[in-house]
Amino acid sequence: MSVRPVPLRLAALVATACAAAIAACSATYSLPPAASAPDTATVTLWALTGTPLALPSAYSMLPSPIGPDVVFTDRTSAFDFAFDIQVDSTHDTSAVLLPRGAVGLTIDGGLQITQQPYDSITFAPNSGYQDSLPVKVAVGTVVLAASRSETCNFSYVYPLYGKIRVTAIDLVARSVTFNILVDPDCGYRSLKADSLPPTQ
Repeated sequence: MSVRPVPLRLAALVATACAAAIAACSATYSLPPAASAPDTATVTLWALTGTPLALPSAYSMLPSPIGPDVVFTDRTSAFDFAFDIQVDSTHDTSAVLLPRGAVGLTIDGGLQITQQPYDSITFAPNSGYQDSLPVKVAVGTVVLAASRSETCNFSYVYPLYGKIRVTAIDLVARSVTFNILVDPDCGYRSLKADSLPPTQ
């Protein structure tokens, strides 16, 4: 059976289109320049258990147009981590930060302990986050955090990244106080305070 030859003009057109498609697919789409520099907030949360509902127990790393980033868990599940004080099987009392998966919500984002000093951390890792188990903390503990995912430029889906330093735990009041710095620019992982992250 003979095969109809492809006209040279058509072949050239197809080759050109294929080359353009390959170039477009291989091009690196850049995120828009970062618009906001990370800054540090000081936050106090109260335990999910054994405290009044009128006190916030969770934190949202995603910016909210309607108010503070502390979250009342009886009103919304739009948060990235919560705080509780738990007693384990050996009767040890521990302060814990709870990623979403640890409180029965859709797994998204997470937390990880780091041994790096808080002030020396200038860039967040993009993996290694605990997304479904409690993370024990004490005064001085430094935690890296990834938020719920959001859609960035070119439909990329990324979390926001942040770092946390626990500064106080009150087992009587059942509260935790911490410093937190979050890079508010979607798709960026800079954790350097008051400095716009470089374009990635």
